[in-house]
Amino acid sequence: MGLLVAIAVPAYSGTIRHDRDDLWYLDLGALSAYASVGRVDGTTSAYSFLASGTLIAPDWVLTAAHVVKGATSLDFTIGDTTYAATSWVANSKFQSGNLGAGYDIGLIHLGSAVSDVPPAKLYTGSAELGRTGTSVGYGMTGTGLSGYVVNWSNIQKRAGENTVDAFYPVRRGTPNVILMDFDRPELSSESSFGSASPLNLEYLIAPGDSGGGLFADFGSGTELIGVHSFGWGILDGNPDSDYGDASGDTRVSVFNSWIYGAMSGQTVGPGKGGGKKGGRSSFVLDDYEFGYFDSFTAVPEPSTLVLLAMASLGMLAYAWCRRS
Repeated sequence: MGLLVAIAVPAYSGTIRHDRDDLWYLDLGALSAYASVGRVDGTTSAYSFLASGTLIAPDWVLTAAHVVKGATSLDFTIGDTTYAATSWVANSKFQSGNLGAGYDIGLIHLGSAVSDVPPAKLYTGSAELGRTGTSVGYGMTGTGLSGYVVNWSNIQKRAGENTVDAFYPVRRGTPNVILMDFDRPELSSESSFGSASPLNLEYLIAPGDSGGGLFADFGSGTELIGVHSFGWGILDGNPDSDYGDASGDTRVSVFNSWIYGAMSGQTVGPGKGGGKKGGRSSFVLDDYEFGYFDSFTAVPEPSTLVLLAMASLGMLAYAWCRRS
């Protein structure tokens, strides 16, 4: 979703290490493995916005719920072609004030099929923890020292790496949110959780990345494991995607039944392995205000000591979208 900033903020085309050349991140984003990620341009009744999405079928795009909910029009640009959307749907359990619950996932149906780009493969397993994830999207950028910088002339497709550090814990059921933090080279105090060693192309999503894809390779090619949802100013309370901040991605494997049910025109449960199939989906939009301020209200398990300690600092996060 375009340039939104909320206390649990949807996601930009992320911030990079201050000691790495931006061209490396642009080159990574240009790889054929990530060709399925495109740009989403939309409007609401009040403004236009920029976001990201991933082609998962010739005429379907997976994105964040906060991208589609409240939209009045949506276009998806992939390669050099723009496709108009005919309908879109957000997961029925998505609530703008509770991104930590992990239902920030939605679908866009295109008016015509994309024929020259292979759709992404959806991950169905449960081995994301500890993997190297590659985040791909569009929007603003900057470095870990500056945080994201508002520059409309520098909106390009970038990709960067990060380690899947944790799942955001839930009291019952399967965790829905993948967490990663932005580690600073040679300064472990700015690591929020997990390993304090940054990857070569360490990266964090920022506004405009909302709805973009998080990918990993489990030995049989690149698979889509997450949908960019929010940024989290976990250490300093300012979700500007600088060092020490974290990001949240909605976990794709939890929502496969919902995704396939919605694409087939059936009503399914909101995730957690799907639900009962019913009649046709109406694809009706709920009222939604992109310019909101949220609080990230997910409750950590008492046994997860590191996350509990972080929660005590104040859980300020932002859904990363760009608006104009």
